[in-house]
Amino acid sequence: MSKPYDPIPAPQLRFAAELRKLWTRGGEPTLQDLAARMRWGRTTVSALLNGKRFPSWEQMAALAEACGERPEAWQPRWQEARGQLTTLRLECATTTPASEPDQEAPPIVEHLVGAAELSAHWYRNNPEFYAAATERVRLARAEIRLTYTRQSPPTALTTPASVEYFREILAWAAAESEDERCVRRIIGIPERDGVPQADMLAWARQHHEDTDDLLNYEARVQRWTAAADGLNMALIDDSVVFLAFSGHARQKLNGFSVEDRTFMSYFTAHFDQLWSALPSLGDYLADQGSQETRRA
Repeated sequence: MSKPYDPIPAPQLRFAAELRKLWTRGGEPTLQDLAARMRWGRTTVSALLNGKRFPSWEQMAALAEACGERPEAWQPRWQEARGQLTTLRLECATTTPASEPDQEAPPIVEHLVGAAELSAHWYRNNPEFYAAATERVRLARAEIRLTYTRQSPPTALTTPASVEYFREILAWAAAESEDERCVRRIIGIPERDGVPQADMLAWARQHHEDTDDLLNYEARVQRWTAAADGLNMALIDDSVVFLAFSGHARQKLNGFSVEDRTFMSYFTAHFDQLWSALPSLGDYLADQGSQETRRA
């Protein structure tokens, strides 16, 4: 028996219609041109305009800019539509869905092929990556999971975008909110022969002092013995994962983000496995203090 047709949610179709109006006002560029301006794949852009996929805020902002409009002017409409979708999904999860008439968005290009195709956004450099991650941190609702494993501390990253990113994480954790929110960060501290790298250890001590009164912020430590940076990630709620790849220079960094719950679930499972096995930042620093006393 063939799988029954699963209609596209009405809020998603309505919002796609608004996106097609935006596309029209922007001069109706070809999908290839529009995708190049947005720096997303053509099949992803097609899915957004056809209503087959609801845009992330990152995609929405890129589409608005590509069509000559201000992203911030679209944020209220995007948030309202996303809220309607969330409500509808919760209702469907607790009730038996009634039959609905088939709804079809007017196709403007070929449909997305393959439900398992991932939508990734690539960032060319440090400022692009950190600016995008900062925007998603600001939109986070409940939980942010982070790793930082590099040969130098965050204070050595001096681009304005990276400075703003690290500041925004703590601001989000400290902000008053009715939502339950939590930031969990795994800090990889490089060490050789059991001795931690001096700059990272000094930063970790200052960081612990700066964040000790943040009830929504926790940090744990992973001893890092490799003479290279680790793969760093930011997992925001259950919606997006940012993966960062650093180079030989301190400021050299690029990466990508993916919005797919199944893809993200592998990284959250890995993060949680690491988290459960690591000491808190406070315990790690106390142990280091004891070792320094014994060596003196």
